[in-house]
Amino acid sequence: MSANYKSYDTISQSILGFAEYARVNELNVGIREAQEALTLASSGLMGDKEIFRYALKSVFCSSEENTKIFDQLFEDYWGLPKVSVTSRITMKNQSNLQKQIQRSLVLLGNGENKEGKEEEAKNVSGANAAEQLRKTDFSRLSEMDSEYLEKLATGLWKQMSKRLKKRLKNSNTKGRIDIRQTIRNNISSGGAMLELKLKHKKPSKNRLIILLDVSGSMDKYSFFLLRFILALRTHFKRIDAYIFSTTLIRITEFLHIKDLEGVLHGLSHHADNWSSGTKIGECLKHFNQQFAKRSLSGKNMTLILSDGLDTGEPDVLANELQKIKRRTRKLIWLNPLKGMKGYQPRTRGMLAALPEIDHFMPAHNVESLLQLENFLSHV
Repeated sequence: MSANYKSYDTISQSILGFAEYARVNELNVGIREAQEALTLASSGLMGDKEIFRYALKSVFCSSEENTKIFDQLFEDYWGLPKVSVTSRITMKNQSNLQKQIQRSLVLLGNGENKEGKEEEAKNVSGANAAEQLRKTDFSRLSEMDSEYLEKLATGLWKQMSKRLKKRLKNSNTKGRIDIRQTIRNNISSGGAMLELKLKHKKPSKNRLIILLDVSGSMDKYSFFLLRFILALRTHFKRIDAYIFSTTLIRITEFLHIKDLEGVLHGLSHHADNWSSGTKIGECLKHFNQQFAKRSLSGKNMTLILSDGLDTGEPDVLANELQKIKRRTRKLIWLNPLKGMKGYQPRTRGMLAALPEIDHFMPAHNVESLLQLENFLSHV
């Protein structure tokens, strides 16, 4: 993918364009990094190209390998003389730039959109608001919307859980004919077998394995996806859950805590990998070495929730996914980015993963998560 600052009209748009350019080209750049870059732009650092380069590098890079990629991307995108970055971009004044940044943060799901808020509140209410929230990308939700969505999602997931339990109960009644019980029950009718008795199948105890990406690029999605995992525990008593970024941590023991805040409090003392970089392949290797033997039985379903922005080696990711696939009934990858219009899985991580997974699905809003019901009913 090639791009440059000339494709945009404002400084904030150019900064966000560069953040997207860096992300697509394998740097671990997410919402937080884009926001920090916009803040740097408003602080006057864009007056000198080299200072601006080092400032952005400190935000976008986490390793020496990243810095080499960054330098090339910076030159390709900005392509400016050493004197000044701002000399090539129209800057009216600092207050206008702040307004541009605020609007950009709103589009990213941060900040407060004051313009048009009252008009939207009048046009969207009740059932329409609920329907809209079901389809709204998690990254675009305001704090107020998040609270409302949590209540809405909890109700929807409870309904889904009830349907799943009903399906499981019905499936458990469809066993083989119990000949002895059928004869005993029909003796009074002279031996004519009017009512067949079935042997009840034992309830399935297959395990659901969930691996959740909590790296920086997943910040806007991780908390909602963790809520979804907590909702699933009401149906699946045998959930085995993990979070990963540069390291992998098993969080199954925290799933008995009723509320999200309690879970996060428990994790805060054990999980130090939240909002860091991403090495999916290495984390899956850790899972296969330490946990797969007791977790994967060949009948379970494995869910991986990640944007696929891997900074590790693609071959490692593909190899570890192959091992998981051999020992699981279905391997499903849920990617929030797949819900974005025009998204194509072109990063090295997703290109390596796609041949090894059974289903590639979005996970950017409530509606996309509810689509999992058909798969979960067969676990």
